[in-house]
Amino acid sequence: MAAAQKERSARLAEKRQELGEQELRHTVPYGTRQMLDELMLWHEIEEVSEAVQLLVMNGRAKDLPPAPQKIKRPSDIIRHYFRQGMRDRLEALTAELGEMKDRATIWRLIAHAHSLGADQSASYFKIKRHVLCVSENVARKLRQAGFAESLQMNADDGGDND
Repeated sequence: MAAAQKERSARLAEKRQELGEQELRHTVPYGTRQMLDELMLWHEIEEVSEAVQLLVMNGRAKDLPPAPQKIKRPSDIIRHYFRQGMRDRLEALTAELGEMKDRATIWRLIAHAHSLGADQSASYFKIKRHVLCVSENVARKLRQAGFAESLQMNADDGGDND
């Protein structure tokens, strides 16, 4: 039987707490959420947290245009979850931009990426991959260890048949 919604929510909240995830809510100008939804559609991203995290990871202060003039108007709320490292990255980017609040940084990132269009905004949604380069010395030691383990396993298997 499927778990009830309350059970799933409780398990998810427990997991988020274990991982140190914190819910963030940013009040942004009206239309920003729609821009984020379009960006997510363009780049086939389903989770708001993932989209915002990629924007923060790949955003650089020097690439963002100056902040537009702030005017009073209706607003949207963007809710997402970040772990401590990503909260630190957002804080650093906010300081680098000279902003006082993280919401201004989130708004600028979304507005800028959206203004670039589907093709040019792709760089903001790339997942950086780590490239592992194993030296010849380490590769040789790994092969030797694997060979020794294989010999030991064969010896252990041979002794059990007596």
